[in-house]
Amino acid sequence: MAASIATEPYADSYGRLQGQLLERYGLVAQSRLVLLARISTRIHLLEAGTGDPVVILHGGAGIGAEHIPVVARLVKRVRVILPDRPGHGLSDEFDYRRVDLEQANVEFVTALLDELGIQRAALVGNSFGGLMAIHFALVHPERVSKLIILSFFPGYDRRLPLMLRLIVVPVLGRLMGLTIGRPTIGNTRKFFSQMIVAHIDRMPEQLLEMETLHGLRHQRSVGRLFRAGMTSRGFRSRYLVADQLRNLRVPTSVLWGEHDSFKNVEEGRAVACRIPGARFDVIPDAGHLPSTDQPEATADLLERELCR
Repeated sequence: MAASIATEPYADSYGRLQGQLLERYGLVAQSRLVLLARISTRIHLLEAGTGDPVVILHGGAGIGAEHIPVVARLVKRVRVILPDRPGHGLSDEFDYRRVDLEQANVEFVTALLDELGIQRAALVGNSFGGLMAIHFALVHPERVSKLIILSFFPGYDRRLPLMLRLIVVPVLGRLMGLTIGRPTIGNTRKFFSQMIVAHIDRMPEQLLEMETLHGLRHQRSVGRLFRAGMTSRGFRSRYLVADQLRNLRVPTSVLWGEHDSFKNVEEGRAVACRIPGARFDVIPDAGHLPSTDQPEATADLLERELCR
């Protein structure tokens, strides 16, 4: 890992590992940069399959490649677009300071669909990607064929784990970034095993390296995103959506990791109950990132919901 960082530019190292991950899962996908003029930034995306379009939105501090194990199983039935959100993965750095996150979420999805010439798509959102998908579906229900929330998303209420709340404390956050939060393979493995996945042994080494490279490259963008959405007391009140969920007017499914460390299954069920007509399912033996914990079970549920 250290050698690859020292001898290869970021995009080359990341792209090489992404290629290995695609090969591992037998996924043939187009990898490209797309200029989203509407929001003045370039983003990277993977695209594969044919059929009705499905956009999978990854979480905060995450990368699109986290969902490759699931995409490899979906492409026989649908066209999947897997973007790296602004300031993540192979996308350009993005300044989240003085940005209204709700507006930014809506503008990003709008710009992405417009650039790709997609009038209507299914949205699958994991973690922060779930909040992004909800924000867009509330404003543009006519452009969302289906909404699938894949495990916990921030913004339902203010509650967040202590570690995330401490990250945004100015001095303490910087100290954490230099110590336990410093992007190394060891720290990445520890963070994911404690908070994100139920089975770290199922997370491919290539993906662990990509997450670490991403942390080194986009630490500033991710830090600004977190500070835009969170305080030491939790998620910012103005972005909470619990009371807006009843206004969703698109077919919605909530798929919850059995061992999600952010909210348990019963809390996930309570989220689904606020959404008119929402279906709720548990992904057994999966954590906050079901796509790597249980890719087959996750893909089966996604395919059922997307194709019904």
